[in-house]
Amino acid sequence: MQSDFPNLLRRTANLSAIWFFLLAVIFWILLLSVSGDEPGPTRRVVVAEAVPASCSFPASRGWIEKVNRIRWVAYSSPHLDSDQGFYQPTPETIYQDLTVLRKAQFTGLITYGSAGIMGTQFPGIAQSLGFRGIIMGIWSPTSQDELNNAQNAASLPIVLGYSIGNEGLSGARDRYSISILCSAIADLRSRTGRPVATSEDVDTYDSRPGLLSVGDWLFPIAHPYWHSTKYPQDAVQWEQAQYSALQDKTGLFVFFKEVGLPTSGAYGLSDFNQDLFYRGLAETDVRFAYFEAFDQPSKTHASVEPHWGIFQADLGPKLLGWNLMGYRLFTADPGSDFWVQECSGRNRNQCIMDVHETELVVGKDLRDKQYRSILSFNTSGLPDNAVITSIKLKLKSTGVAGVSPLNNRHGLMVDICTSPSYRTVRYQTIESPNGLNCNDNVGTLDPAPNSGWYTADLRPEAFQSLNLTGVTRFRLRISGIEAMDSARAYMLFDTGATEISNGPMLSVHYALAGTK
Repeated sequence: MQSDFPNLLRRTANLSAIWFFLLAVIFWILLLSVSGDEPGPTRRVVVAEAVPASCSFPASRGWIEKVNRIRWVAYSSPHLDSDQGFYQPTPETIYQDLTVLRKAQFTGLITYGSAGIMGTQFPGIAQSLGFRGIIMGIWSPTSQDELNNAQNAASLPIVLGYSIGNEGLSGARDRYSISILCSAIADLRSRTGRPVATSEDVDTYDSRPGLLSVGDWLFPIAHPYWHSTKYPQDAVQWEQAQYSALQDKTGLFVFFKEVGLPTSGAYGLSDFNQDLFYRGLAETDVRFAYFEAFDQPSKTHASVEPHWGIFQADLGPKLLGWNLMGYRLFTADPGSDFWVQECSGRNRNQCIMDVHETELVVGKDLRDKQYRSILSFNTSGLPDNAVITSIKLKLKSTGVAGVSPLNNRHGLMVDICTSPSYRTVRYQTIESPNGLNCNDNVGTLDPAPNSGWYTADLRPEAFQSLNLTGVTRFRLRISGIEAMDSARAYMLFDTGATEISNGPMLSVHYALAGTK
């Protein structure tokens, strides 16, 4: 019995070690499972790697100055079709995507792969639309197809440089080696005469300092969200710190390839915060590209991944997109447009008003009573520091009753109105419908419609009356209508309650005060 005791102790010790190991594994699994998408800093062992001298040939000052004059955006199309066994955008899709980006004043594009159409037709389409620079991405340094396409594209002046690889050395397992990457960089530079770089997460330049000598400029990826920083002011400060730290470590030009904040997918993210972040960053010395052009619904490996876009996947602008374009398009409020008919002579406070019709009426009826109409637009989406530079109003006519009230002596006038200071309105007149206070004649609609559309460029007097925090209202009337001899002369227009493509539209162009 005593002789079995040491064996029993050994078995007990072995079982304890096994249980301890299993508990440790369970603990780490639980820790990983609760982390979710929440970002956090990572620490890696510093790796010393030999880098060939041919791997870096610093970009010229002239090239850097050209890059600095361009507004860059990282581009991937949100709409891909299966072609040649992999997903590619069509030429039509590329054209539509890039047209939107040009409206946002982007002049430079950064891509991720040069296979298929992205390496052949894409540069020519971008050049035809007025872009001034492309940094072509080559996803794999061993893809001869991509490298050949990149070399052939060098004949176009729009191709300023190349980026080979993207986070291939930042993950748990390398997709290629530094030696293979350097060989591809040196070869493509030699064949094209263009600068070539690579891109890794900003942390990787600490753990693999050899990367500071890879490429002709540094092209890091620097996302504050993945480093536990997601509020605008903190994110701007984080970017500045990362940029400054890299500049202290290298003599190469530093240009952040990806910088952004997602607009959804986690607490604290929004269109508003994305806009504030970029506006703040644009005021610093950080050289960066906007990331990314469009939301990518196909990215599902983290809750925030589909929401990095400046534009939605359907190409609709988010707040930042509107501000970069410098204009905002508003459609009329479908429940607030109405017309009002002139009151009787004896009862001036009982004008007829209709808020349910899908047509606005302007002119006069058989009894010589005037019609005027009110349009409402919720202009609260404009930034508080917007400086209005122009306003255009467009209306679509649905017809004329009697004779046209427009001629050389009578025009279709636009007044801008403000709401009364009291909440309950007990009367309305044709001069002040529903108690509105209207500033006469801030614009005249063009008497010659284009496909039924009447347009007015409003005068500067209207700019200060635009409501940046709520609803802006306009009154439509015919000047001098009371002097017309015709028994019936009024016009009909679509309201905001009709199909959105036919309803009244207000286009407001603006600049942002206090920004570059």
